[in-house]
Amino acid sequence: MKITIKLLDQAGQVKQGVFSYDKVSKPYQVTGTDLAVLGLKNMVWQMGEKIQVDLDQGGQYIWVQLDETLAPTLIYLAQPSWTYTVATDKHQIDTAFSSERHYVMVRKATTVEITAYRNLALNPHDQKADTGAYPHAVTNVTAETNPAFIAQNAIDGKLANISHGSYPYGSWGIHQQSDAALTIEFAHRVTVDCVKLMLRHDHLEWDHDGYWDQVTLGFDDGTTIDCPTTATAELQTLKFPAHVTQKIVLNNLKKAKNSAEFTALTQIEVYGYNKA
Repeated sequence: MKITIKLLDQAGQVKQGVFSYDKVSKPYQVTGTDLAVLGLKNMVWQMGEKIQVDLDQGGQYIWVQLDETLAPTLIYLAQPSWTYTVATDKHQIDTAFSSERHYVMVRKATTVEITAYRNLALNPHDQKADTGAYPHAVTNVTAETNPAFIAQNAIDGKLANISHGSYPYGSWGIHQQSDAALTIEFAHRVTVDCVKLMLRHDHLEWDHDGYWDQVTLGFDDGTTIDCPTTATAELQTLKFPAHVTQKIVLNNLKKAKNSAEFTALTQIEVYGYNKA
């Protein structure tokens, strides 16, 4: 697999500068076979600049780490090119993309890594726009624009749920919308048999958060499963017969009677297998 990493300025041109102790300015671009790594000692990101990853073909599984504050992530690229926009919002930690030193890595995933049973929803690199990198979180809650409550928070791997708001307490907030739905798109066929939900549970000084006592899981063939949930700060495991799908939908969120005003989801984990 041929992999190219390019750092782009706000005009879409390849940024230039030195890599380390070198004195001559060079394009911030690298190409490798099955692995590409870009290390820089003195570069500052500007709002709206981009990281572009190009492969020789789409439909590939790759490992990526685009910033030191983002965990290495196994993603699926549907198309040969993927563009990540830097610092479009601050649902991440405030040090994200703010250092002068940078480590950007992309490598081909192995068959063992691709086919392992794992949380297929995990993607700390997901962004609100559909960039062609999957899994990708989508919601119909359009009234909620605060980055602390966007859908991406529900698949970033962060499990802190005893408060709400900015990092590390990001969540998917439903803005008290009765038909709120969260969709995790995989863009390829996966086999899943378990979902784990971590509801936000902010009871630090008063009962800020309520809870749902039933939710529905939906699949792309129209199948739905109603699942009971409860008031707990722990992960809740919802198991079901193995199902092949390209997406999973969480909806029909039934708020428990007499529970506190706000309800939100800290994390959704979807367990199963990718297609190799």
